[in-house]
Amino acid sequence: MTADSKDLNRTLFRDGFYYFLSKVIPGLMGFLSVLVFVRLLGVEQYGRYAVIFAFVMAWASALSGWLSQGILRFQSQWHEPDAASFFRSTMLGTVLSAIAGFVFLGTAMLVLGIEKGWSLLVPLILLCGLIAYIVAIARFQASLQSRKVLWLEITRAVLCFLIPVALLVLTRTRDYRLLLLGIAMGYWLPLASWFLFRERPRSNRATRLYKQWAESRRVLGEIWRFGWPVAVWLLCQQGLLVSDRYFLQRFSGYADAGVYASMYDVIVRSFSLIFMPVTLAIHPLVMNLWNSGNRADALRAIRSGVIYQLLLFIPIAVGLFSLSPLMTRLVLGRQNPVATALVLPLTMGGFLWQVCLLSHKPLELLCQTKRMLGGIVLALAINIGGNWLLVPRYGYRAAAYLTIASASAYLLMLSILTPLEELRKSAAASPTVVQGRAQCDSVEPAMTSSS
Repeated sequence: MTADSKDLNRTLFRDGFYYFLSKVIPGLMGFLSVLVFVRLLGVEQYGRYAVIFAFVMAWASALSGWLSQGILRFQSQWHEPDAASFFRSTMLGTVLSAIAGFVFLGTAMLVLGIEKGWSLLVPLILLCGLIAYIVAIARFQASLQSRKVLWLEITRAVLCFLIPVALLVLTRTRDYRLLLLGIAMGYWLPLASWFLFRERPRSNRATRLYKQWAESRRVLGEIWRFGWPVAVWLLCQQGLLVSDRYFLQRFSGYADAGVYASMYDVIVRSFSLIFMPVTLAIHPLVMNLWNSGNRADALRAIRSGVIYQLLLFIPIAVGLFSLSPLMTRLVLGRQNPVATALVLPLTMGGFLWQVCLLSHKPLELLCQTKRMLGGIVLALAINIGGNWLLVPRYGYRAAAYLTIASASAYLLMLSILTPLEELRKSAAASPTVVQGRAQCDSVEPAMTSSS
């Protein structure tokens, strides 16, 4: 093993360890939250919460995704004193995304009849907190500051459990809107603390306000061209959750949606506890390696991440499947054979989507994000069509198996859409990096037109 390979593995294990710690307490708190919230609210009210939260998360992922993914892809190309310009640009982008979210989400919820009146403010407050939080986490990841991610995630997880529980217990009200409000406060409070006490980047030269605005627009334009397909990709990915829960509540009622959502949340969060630290450590490391010219190491890091996921999957799947009756009783408070049957397909589906998050990294490196978008659109179409046809007959079992089908379709599309020859050429070439400017590698005309 070469010295570079040892350094790569050492960095990967160090950041992976911190990201694992950043998921241990959030994962445990998330697991505990489902158990407590279901008992405090009941399955029907939890189902209402699950539908609205999935809807808000979908919009938050889309409206922040272009910016957070652009930060992860390009921040390592910016250095002092130009880092201050990049920071201002991302702050402006966060504000613009929050304003757009207020308009789009508010309009969508009113049109669909999901929420109305004063209670509409609760999901809007949560949406803005999610957007700001996702962008803040991306900045720390891009800077390889895994310790700060650890602190922020632990604080957020604890507050998102304690505040909702306090609101529900003190008011003695079984209302899903109190749960959403408490979670919104759990996202906003650590952000407020970080914003007040953070170290602000400083520029060495005085710049007029209009020049700052022009520079911010230029930087955001570069990030937008890379990130908008990723934002739509994230909207489609979260749309998978919306599709499951929307069709379940439409055809089977909020109670069945609550049963499925509680089982899904527990199993998927269990998987994120194990697999997401690998993904979180790989992503910024790969982008930094690629931008600095160590492109063979970047591709090697992706392969290593997929191997680690495969090695982790088998024992975790066996453990979850063998304990599925106990898990169902623990989550729902009673035995439910149909809900127990969800454990295996949700476990497999959760694993496949974790593999997807690493398998499409080569397309991100080549800035061919439109190809990723094409794959996820197909996966979402399969999920929506399958839920529409099968949920009325098979209930939430159909939704669970469609998780596997959609992930498999996306992996198949990645195998077709990833240009391996172009990837090898880019890995062998020198990087295109311009100081203070976010750039993608140039691709051959045929690749550009086809994307």
